[in-house]
Amino acid sequence: MNTELKILLRKGSIFMLPIIAWACIVIIVDPFNYFNLSNTISKHSKENSAQKLNSLLYNSINFKNHPTNSVIIGDSRIRRLPTQQLKKLTGDDYYTLHSNAAKLNEIIDLFWLTNQYSELKNVIIGINFNLYNEYAYANRVTDVQEMLRNPFIYIFNWNIAETIYLSLKNEFLGIQKNTRKNQEKFWKHTINTVAANHYSKYKHPKTTLNRLEEVGVYCLENNINLNLIIVPHHKEFHDRLVDFNLEEEEIQFKKEISTIGKVLDFDFPNAITNCKPCFTDPIHTTDSINTIMANDLFSDSLLVGRLLQ
Repeated sequence: MNTELKILLRKGSIFMLPIIAWACIVIIVDPFNYFNLSNTISKHSKENSAQKLNSLLYNSINFKNHPTNSVIIGDSRIRRLPTQQLKKLTGDDYYTLHSNAAKLNEIIDLFWLTNQYSELKNVIIGINFNLYNEYAYANRVTDVQEMLRNPFIYIFNWNIAETIYLSLKNEFLGIQKNTRKNQEKFWKHTINTVAANHYSKYKHPKTTLNRLEEVGVYCLENNINLNLIIVPHHKEFHDRLVDFNLEEEEIQFKKEISTIGKVLDFDFPNAITNCKPCFTDPIHTTDSINTIMANDLFSDSLLVGRLLQ
């Protein structure tokens, strides 16, 4: 072997060493359980950091690794729908594939993603009028699908590096609990600012509606039980919809989705939407309310929800 080739190989190995070292760190820590080969870091530390930084990726990988034929799909408002209670009611194991701040087009993408890895039997989709907007759009599921197909994208992704750091911090320094210091201030921020972001600009989501109807047709043709839940908002948040003159658009929304599958509506004036202690913030309900929604979903006698037909 000539001298120049030896020098080239030596330089190449020096260049490759940090890349190989980083790949080993990712595989060992593996905060999203992509490779699912190592238990060096506790499941609790990894799940806490991964759910915080990229719940969409964590839940998608977890579903791929442990698919079920019954799923709950939506944003953070559907995250705490009690799967154990649903199992008691139906006998089926449900997996919740949620993403924080998911848009309706992403929820539809997640339906098709779950359909790739499981022969679906039951599907629950969480929805609300604030998602039913052409301007409420994001495209993160495509990135997840690319990552699921290509481990190199996972290994050399900045979000993975950030999650590894947080996982190690959780493991060795303990998980820091995030508590809102001023609950009332956050409540007012949600009513004033978050609601305005949702409702100040609206356009009927014709393309997304067509895609949702395709999901409904697919479920009907393949004997999949499709249930849609219109999750409740506190009255103060819902009143902001009125402030932006969107009452007719909300009526149209409920009419249009009522033909897609079984639709159970909780977002209308009722005992929940008028009850501030029933919410952790204006758009997220407490565990006791989530249990009521689960019971209503599979009950002939509705306690709060109403069936749209």
